[in-house]
Amino acid sequence: MRTSRFVSTLALSVYVATVAVGCADGGDGSGPGSVPRSVRAQDALLQTAQSALVRRCLTDRHIEPSAEPGTADAGQDRGIAQRREFPYGIDDPEWAAEHGFGSGQGSGATTKEAAAAKEADVSPRQQRLVDALFGTGRRELSTRTATGLVVRTNSDGCLAEAQRVLYGDQGRWFRTEVTINNLGAAAHQRVTRDPAYRAVLVRWARCVAPVQKAEDPGELRRVWQRRAAGLDPQRATESERRYAVAEARCVLRTGLADTGARLERRHAAELRTEYADVIAEHRRLREHGLRFAVRQGL
Repeated sequence: MRTSRFVSTLALSVYVATVAVGCADGGDGSGPGSVPRSVRAQDALLQTAQSALVRRCLTDRHIEPSAEPGTADAGQDRGIAQRREFPYGIDDPEWAAEHGFGSGQGSGATTKEAAAAKEADVSPRQQRLVDALFGTGRRELSTRTATGLVVRTNSDGCLAEAQRVLYGDQGRWFRTEVTINNLGAAAHQRVTRDPAYRAVLVRWARCVAPVQKAEDPGELRRVWQRRAAGLDPQRATESERRYAVAEARCVLRTGLADTGARLERRHAAELRTEYADVIAEHRRLREHGLRFAVRQGL
């Protein structure tokens, strides 16, 4: 089974990021040959080091990366940058009146057509780069996140090789990195199952019912998407904004977003305690990578 367009774009984006951060500077007052003090500067150093190791690996495999495909999605990236995150429902009616749900399009059909076109737009050269970056064949490494999601990856690609060199153990890095990166999603999942949140959600559903019956904001969006598929762009946009404003007003009226944010802080703290050993191991691997990057001048 070949790599999907999504993975292809992601793989090529890794190289684009490589070029972008190749000369990153800690910028936090750390002297040459020392580990930066700020987390942001440390992240930049690790990304720069990993990118340099990926480039070295690709060169050894006689593969010339190309940043061209990265420009294909630049317009999408700019659109996404204009959006705001509302994890527990839109709580800004004025924003909703202008942007709707933040979809940036008039109908779900347009999205499907664009996705299909992108899926087909993977050249053999791009696929070769994807295979070199992420590996091929059976995915040897796997881990289960706090949300129950099983994530798998290969250990024979250049990204895996770079992580193995940088952190000393690609398997441990992969498992701890995936786990840490999914703790936020786990906290959100726990909020949506919390009785206190569900109680407020019932009030929100009653509030929004005169406009459209829906159990939660996610269902409200799905209803709009189904209906928008049969509408012209202007009417689809009008209905999107009407639904979004209804959502936002009811979120404010019931305090749904505030309740979600408060509960998320509590669940996030609980998860940090539950996964303290993983967090500590991840920190040790980061420190190993930072020291290696500094020693090697990456």
